[in-house]
Amino acid sequence: MTPKCRVQIMKKIILDLTKPKIKITINEDSEIYGVYVGKKNLNLKTELTIIHTKPGLRSLTIVKAVVFDKSSFDMIGNLIIKTGAKHTDAYLRLDALILSNEASARVIPSLEITENDVKGGHGATVGQVNQEQLYYLQSRGLSGNKAEEVLVEAFLSDIMKHIILK
Repeated sequence: MTPKCRVQIMKKIILDLTKPKIKITINEDSEIYGVYVGKKNLNLKTELTIIHTKPGLRSLTIVKAVVFDKSSFDMIGNLIIKTGAKHTDAYLRLDALILSNEASARVIPSLEITENDVKGGHGATVGQVNQEQLYYLQSRGLSGNKAEEVLVEAFLSDIMKHIILK
């Protein structure tokens, strides 16, 4: 007898990060993605809340931002696992890449868990382009702008494949 394999299909949600407050209640296994690219004086400030109330559901939330010029990105991400959501498996990731001395980014992930027997986690990074990587690409003949473009594409590539293939 062949063992039965359970193929897990997750709902994909693409975030509209232009809203100041985004609240999503997880009712089925979900992947949640968001991308922000700020240029000139574009500023974004938003709060994202992901809420688990039902047992046994999974969610993966990834938001990436790239800020140029004098733009800014400010995001608070809340991952909430409520009482009754046993066996939840949820993760929240917020990452920002700063590409100018006048650009800024702030990301604050948080967890609120009021149930036992769950798996919840979060992570965040804010940083600038790695100068060694930039130098390496330029030493291979790319201009500074093209090398920076390659690094930005690499930073966003893992999330863009999910957004484009939606």
